[in-house]
Parts: sequence; C-alpha cells; structure tokens
Amino acid sequence: MVLKNLHLTLRNVYTKSVTRLYPEEIMELPDAFRGQQHLDKEKCVGCGICSQICPNDVIEVVKSGKWYPQFDNGHCMFCGLCVEFCPNGALSMTKHFELACWTREETIYSPDQLAAPNKAELEGRTGGYKK
Repeated sequence: MVLKNLHLTLRNVYTKSVTRLYPEEIMELPDAFRGQQHLDKEKCVGCGICSQICPNDVIEVVKSGKWYPQFDNGHCMFCGLCVEFCPNGALSMTKHFELACWTREETIYSPDQLAAPNKAELEGRTGGYKK
C-alpha cells in the first residue's frame, strides 16, 4: 500500500499542474464570453426593450439626461438577452468579469458607469483575460 502511494506521488510530481495561479496566470476567454455590459450612449434611444426582456428584472430605465438602462449586476445572470434584443446595438458584453464588491449598492451600475471604458482595461490589466 505504501509503495503504491509513493509510486503515485512520484509519477505525478513532474506532470503539469491542473490549477492556475490566478490572477498571475491569465486565462484565455472565448470570443463569445459574456462579461460586464457596456452601453453606447450614442446608439441608445431609451426604448426599454432591454428591461422588458430581462428574465431576472435587473434592468431599470432611468433618466440621466436621456433615458438609459441601469443594471443591477448582483442579480444578473449574464444571459445576453438584453444585448440580443437591443434594436440599435447600444448594449454589448465585455470580457470583464471581476465584479466583486463590498456592498450591494456597488453592484448597481448607472448608465454613466456602463458607458465608461473599464478602468482595468485602461490600466492595461484586463480582468483576468487576454485581449
């Protein structure tokens, strides 16, 4: 029994590790990955179709100059229906997925936050994925 376990240990010492040292080792995400939403305010007409189609009811259309969607990512399942049904293509999904925060209020993204480029992308840190 001891020799069997020792053989198993020695055999696996030199094999490639299964786990990744996240965030040091950045993983490659597929092109169809659905991360945080991005809003193009120029294309958005405030129609509210995104809020009507959302199965978790996380989108609220609020007045921020014009009418724009506001997302509660604390309850969003990132299904992409809002992006798919947006008539003007104003919504898109980014590859940014590091959305952890301390309070529930921080999970609500205003239209201005959705329209701004991700801070992590601006700093060159791409949120655990390769560009």
